[in-house]
Amino acid sequence: MNYKLRFDVDCAFICTPTQFHVNHATEYIERGIPVFIEKPLTYNMEELEKIESLVKKQPVISMVGCNLRFHPSLLKAKIIASTRRVIYARAETGYYLPFWRQEDYRKSYSASEYGGIVLDAIHEPDYLYWLFGDIKDLKMVCDKVSNLEIKKEDIAEIGIIFESGLSASVHCDYLMKNYHRKLDLYMPHEVISFKIQPTNIMYKKEVQYFLDCVKERKEPMNNIKEAGYVLSKILEGSGYNPSKAYINQTAPEDIKEDR
Repeated sequence: MNYKLRFDVDCAFICTPTQFHVNHATEYIERGIPVFIEKPLTYNMEELEKIESLVKKQPVISMVGCNLRFHPSLLKAKIIASTRRVIYARAETGYYLPFWRQEDYRKSYSASEYGGIVLDAIHEPDYLYWLFGDIKDLKMVCDKVSNLEIKKEDIAEIGIIFESGLSASVHCDYLMKNYHRKLDLYMPHEVISFKIQPTNIMYKKEVQYFLDCVKERKEPMNNIKEAGYVLSKILEGSGYNPSKAYINQTAPEDIKEDR
C-alpha cells in the first residue's frame, strides 16, 4: 500500500495503519513538523525504540491519540480520582468486531498481525495511567477464543499495580454483541460507575487541544515519550506476545458467535 506524503504543512496527522506509523511519522519528525499519531503508537518494541530514539535527537511537538482523556465521563472520573480516596479501579470494554469494523472486519487492522484487542483497547491502560500515575507492574492473560477470522487475540484480562500502591484491572474483548465501555472506581464505602458512550465531542476536543499546542509551541500531554511509556508496559506485559498470531483457530462450539 502506497501513501503520498505532503510536507508543505504546519502539522501532520498520521492515521495510516499501525504498521506504517513509525515510518510515516519519521518523515515529518526529521523535518521538524509537529505530528499527531493515531493509537497505538506502534506494534512492537523495535519500532517503539526507533521512534523514541529519533525524538531524543530531533525534538518535535508530538501527540498520540488518547481521545478518551477528553470524554465527559472520564473528565469527571479525573476529578474523583484527584479528590477522593480510590482503593481499586476496574475498566471494561468490548464490542463484537464485525459490528465495530462494519465494511469487512477481516480487512481491518484489528484483524491483522498488527492488531488484536490488546492494542485496539490500549485506551484503557492509557486513561488509567492518566488517572493514577506511573505503573509499577502490569501483567495480562490474552487469547483467541472465538472463530473470528483474525490473526491476533480477541480477549484479554490485564492487571496493573501503580507506584502509588493502587491496583486496577482491565477487561477487553471483540466478542460482546452490544457496545460496552465503563469504568468503576471503588472507594472505601461506595463504587462510582462511569458509562463511556461514543461521542464526537471527545475527538473534536482532542484535535483542538493538539492544534492549540502546535500554535502555542507547547508540548502536549501523551507525547511520543509518554505514549511510549504505556505502550512499553503493554508490550512487556507478562502473557502478551506481540509477534504471536492465531491462524485458523476454531472455537469450541459453545462459544462460537451466532450466524
